[in-house]
Amino acid sequence: MMRAFFVCLKRDVAIGWQNIGDLIAQLGFYLMIATLFPLAVGPAPQQLEALAVSVIWIAALLSVAPSFDRQFSADLDTGWLSQVAVSGNGLFPYVTAKAVSQIILSTLPLMIFTPVIAGLMGLSPSLFPILMLSLLVGMIGLNLLGLMAGALTLGARRAGLLGAVLILPLALPLLIFGVMSSEAILMGFSAAPHLALLCASVLVVLVITPLACIAGLRAALEET
Repeated sequence: MMRAFFVCLKRDVAIGWQNIGDLIAQLGFYLMIATLFPLAVGPAPQQLEALAVSVIWIAALLSVAPSFDRQFSADLDTGWLSQVAVSGNGLFPYVTAKAVSQIILSTLPLMIFTPVIAGLMGLSPSLFPILMLSLLVGMIGLNLLGLMAGALTLGARRAGLLGAVLILPLALPLLIFGVMSSEAILMGFSAAPHLALLCASVLVVLVITPLACIAGLRAALEET
């Protein structure tokens, strides 16, 4: 099973690097939203600082959301998903590898640029550790939700729209607890309760995602 996981992970990462244009577009979209926002709000430092954390989280979500409906479609079209399903290892290593590859290709590049964006928005460097930690945990949860939405809507018409309807309500707790983790520091409170709730939400998503993904992939394979 571990060998199957690493084979799938290596393949997904290699394909991701081949499609480097998509990664650059995602980063560009993230930077564009976050850097253009101060121009719309104005140069008032206090106003920028009050909204900066929320803008960073929303920009991160919007930048990764367009890729959710493409998570499994290429593998289904090329027959790779069918080969994985009939192998002796099943779909669990494949789904796990897909989740890890998304974190490597999508989440980590965003994390690299986040301190730069936070600095441009006037956030104090003392806030960076809690912002980075909460965003990392939250983005892992958002990528898992995107993976689940991609599997459940695989083969459906307007899969992108269906995925958005499915993922946005489930993503709200991650966004709320993630933003409040940093906002609590700005207001002079402890971020620990909000971080704990954020981690608990991600753990729930972590348990549900493999089961939902496998069920959705099997349903899509039966229809082909």
